[in-house]
Amino acid sequence: MIKSLFLFFILTSSLFANTLGNENSFITKFEYGKMLYNNPRGIGCIKCHGENAEGKTIVSFTHVYRNKKYNCKLTTPSIKNIDYKTFYSKVNGKDTKKKTFQNDEVCQKLIYKADVMPTYFLVNEEIDAIYYYINNLKDK
Repeated sequence: MIKSLFLFFILTSSLFANTLGNENSFITKFEYGKMLYNNPRGIGCIKCHGENAEGKTIVSFTHVYRNKKYNCKLTTPSIKNIDYKTFYSKVNGKDTKKKTFQNDEVCQKLIYKADVMPTYFLVNEEIDAIYYYINNLKDK
């Protein structure tokens, strides 16, 4: 019985050990990153940043402010060529900086204040895997 448990532990450990670094393991770092990119917790990165992480327009709308119409567009940025430090801070942090806008920057202010980027509370290995996936996507 003890030998069986020990053997089971060894086999299970070898399947999942270094899952993110060993391409011969149960799941590769790229596959894990893709899985998280598509659905990390709730809404996936793919919904806003697109299939190839190049960003896209999420919504266009008209906003009336002081009897003037503003045609606004919420567009997400490409995250294909972003540095790791910026990527890491955006994934798990909220932008708490106070930012001022000119009176004619109505759309920019609305979008900034909406702060639509969700906070995922991902661990470092998950962030690394998503970053790895994005940086190893083939251009379509």
